[in-house]
Amino acid sequence: LADKKNTNGYGDKCPDQLGGFCSSVFFTWLTPLLDLGNKRPLEFADLYQLNHSDRAVNISQTFQHYWDIELTKTHPRLWWALARGFGAPFLVAGGLKLIHDSLQFVGPLIIKLIIAFLSDPDSDINQGFVYVAIIFVAGVGQSFALRQYFFLCFETGLRVRSAIVTAVYQKSLVLSPSAQAKKSTGEITNLMSVDAHRLQETTTYLHATWFALFQIITSSYLLYLQLGVAFVAGLLVILLLIPITASISKIMRSLQQRLMQVKDERVKVVYEVLSGIKVIKL
Repeated sequence: LADKKNTNGYGDKCPDQLGGFCSSVFFTWLTPLLDLGNKRPLEFADLYQLNHSDRAVNISQTFQHYWDIELTKTHPRLWWALARGFGAPFLVAGGLKLIHDSLQFVGPLIIKLIIAFLSDPDSDINQGFVYVAIIFVAGVGQSFALRQYFFLCFETGLRVRSAIVTAVYQKSLVLSPSAQAKKSTGEITNLMSVDAHRLQETTTYLHATWFALFQIITSSYLLYLQLGVAFVAGLLVILLLIPITASISKIMRSLQQRLMQVKDERVKVVYEVLSGIKVIKL
């Protein structure tokens, strides 16, 4: 019975084996798994294997290759090793986000034309269909671009986290006694769990450093075309919020640092307690 379930599942396959470009764009590789889940409860053996490029052993080798190159330099840069190893999909995601944000402005511009079209009784009906088609295509394009953007960012974050976790773990196995005295087990554990997870989350919102500015500039320009200098009032509100947001971020960063210290101490105490229990039992 177990063998029969395994053959009906997809535990021996990975998404790359189920299709090509169209499968990746439309996420059709999920359809067989969803269909199987509709027929019976899914089991672990039914789930896909990771793609070869997403497996820890391959990610670790890729990162180690570029990190070894960085170690030959006077000032090795961790972020550059990660960027060279896993940055290509992240750059593609940035292009998709640019497409998505650009298409966001199509709707308001076309709606203005639609209002003018409806106000003119002599307008050609075909022109109205063209406007509707443009809005539809722009909406579909936004959806595809945004879904692929998040997927590529999440995938990059997964690879970054896997690279950091494996690198820290491998390093912890070869630490000298003097280095072990400087770093507690709690600190090492937090590096592999909390800090690596923070880096993973960063990849999702790192593009905000440029697309937020792009949205503000484009929106301000379009508002200027419609309202003239009156748009400055809205822009001033945004500018006034920047120092407030910066102050809040500074406070949150300080609290986060204190929280990390508490977490390190907590893991250290728990490890010492468990070690003491183990010694007493033995």
